[in-house]
Amino acid sequence: MITLKKIHECSKELEQWLRMRVHPIAIKMLKSRDEVPQGAILPTRDWKHKYSLCQAFARSQRDGLTIAMFKNDNWCVEPALGLGLVKPTPYFLEGHHRYPDSVRDLKAAAKWCKNMPHLEFGRYKGIVSAPAHTCNFVPDVIAMHVNGMQTSQLIIVKNWIDGKDIYAQLSGHAACVYAVVPALLKRECQIAIPCKGDRRLAGAQDDEIFFTLLPELLPDFIKGIHWLQDHNWGLPMLQEYKEEYDLKPKYKELGEKLGLNLKQSPPRKQKLQKY
Repeated sequence: MITLKKIHECSKELEQWLRMRVHPIAIKMLKSRDEVPQGAILPTRDWKHKYSLCQAFARSQRDGLTIAMFKNDNWCVEPALGLGLVKPTPYFLEGHHRYPDSVRDLKAAAKWCKNMPHLEFGRYKGIVSAPAHTCNFVPDVIAMHVNGMQTSQLIIVKNWIDGKDIYAQLSGHAACVYAVVPALLKRECQIAIPCKGDRRLAGAQDDEIFFTLLPELLPDFIKGIHWLQDHNWGLPMLQEYKEEYDLKPKYKELGEKLGLNLKQSPPRKQKLQKY
């Protein structure tokens, strides 16, 4: 089992390597209030108001806060359903809260609601989030807002670790649910798209994606980072506008074995422009 010290060290190095705008956050499901980490904020108790889960995540990744959310702390409905804090009702499963605002008919709305990832009702009572490099609990998952370049680098590292791609269920809704629940159920890295609420209410940027990884993979991610940096696969990624660019030896070898002619053309003479 990975130690808290190791999580802190790896998370800090990952954040620095990716040149992140905000902190990766540690996320843990809670079975009772007895599991609330010391110093955690409960919105209704400490702030005297409810909160959306995306806002709690935002405060953790920007302000360094540890925030625990139980059923009555939630201002948003879908995370309460997705995390199994409340039981799905026929009204939800029939899609009424989605139709007609964001789907064209009730049948499509019902399909989305029934397919939304969810944990078993009653299995957990709450959730807590905190910056991964300072959290005082061992998380179930680590999630982060990253841009397209950072996402591609994380996926390359994941490929380096086990050769497996990431198969994600993507939606334009309920980003907090899609980022957390499939990773918990499958114990796999996940990708999710920030939803309208995450952008409008929690500050997610236009170019950002949710990437979720398992804490036990952190040491391998750091090893992968170092390996890729040493082999010119890391950050910053160099850009060059060049025809018949230099191929990596293994790429060239594979191409030749596939019957491709990868011999570079003779250099062309450049005509000098007269002024």
